[in-house]
Amino acid sequence: MSLIMSSEPLTLGDVLSAQPDAKPGLPAINGVQKAGVRLLRIALLAGACTLLVWWQLSRPELDAALVLVPASTLLVVWWLVDRKSRTLSRGRSRKSIQHVLLAHDRQGFMHKLRLDEKTAVFDGNNILHLGLDNGLDAQPLGEIAHRLRSEGYRIVCFFDANIFYTLRDHDAFRDGQRHSTVMLERFFGLSRDEIYVVPSGSQADIYVLECLKYLPVSFAVTNDRYRDYEKHYPTVMKDSLWRKGVVITGDEIRLLQYRFRDAAPAD
Repeated sequence: MSLIMSSEPLTLGDVLSAQPDAKPGLPAINGVQKAGVRLLRIALLAGACTLLVWWQLSRPELDAALVLVPASTLLVVWWLVDRKSRTLSRGRSRKSIQHVLLAHDRQGFMHKLRLDEKTAVFDGNNILHLGLDNGLDAQPLGEIAHRLRSEGYRIVCFFDANIFYTLRDHDAFRDGQRHSTVMLERFFGLSRDEIYVVPSGSQADIYVLECLKYLPVSFAVTNDRYRDYEKHYPTVMKDSLWRKGVVITGDEIRLLQYRFRDAAPAD
C-alpha cells in the first residue's frame, strides 16, 4: 500500500509533468505515428531506387550515370527532408514539454502547489476593475486575499499582461517606470509567489480555469462567469461552488458563498 501511495501525485507539477500541452483538442503525434511516417518515407525511397536499378539492368546499353545521378539526388533530398522533419519534431517536443501553467510561470512557484492544499485562484484584473469602479482601487483584491490567507488558503492571483498599463492609467505609478512584479506586490499586498502575469496576447481566464481543473481543493475569486468556456471545462463548472464573486455594499467588501471566521454575526 505504501508503494502505491508514494507514486500518487502530490503537487501540481507532478500532475502537469504528464500533460503534453494545455490546448484542448490538439492531440500530439505519438512515437508510433512518427516512426510510421519515417518508415513510409524510407519505403518510398527504396522503391524509387529499385525502379532506377531495374531500369538500368533492363537496358544495359545505357550509361550507368543515368541511374547513379538520379539515385544520388534522391538520397540527398531524402536526407535533407528527414533531417528537417526531425529537427522540427524535436522543436515541437521541447515546446510541449511543459503545460502552459508551468511554462509561463516567471516566479517559479506553480509546480510546488500541493493538491491537498486549499487554494483561492484570483482573476486579478476582474477584481481590480470592481475596486476601480467603486473608488477602492486595489483594496477589494488585497483585503479578500489577506482574509483568505489568514484562514489557511494558498493565494494564486492571475493578471492579464495589460495589468501594468491599467495601473498606470489610474496613476498607480509614474509613466515610463519599469514594469516589475514588485509593483504588484506593493499595490495589492501580495507575495511574489502569489502573482502570475500571463503572456501578452493570452487571457488570464484560461489560466484560472486550468488551475481549477487540476487543483481539487480550490475555487475562483471572480465576478466573471466565463460562459465562453463552459463547454471546455464542464467538470470545473459542474456546480455553483467553483466560483465566488465579490460584492461591495457601502464600506463592506464581501465574498459571496463564503463566511469568514471573523465575520460579524447576522442580525
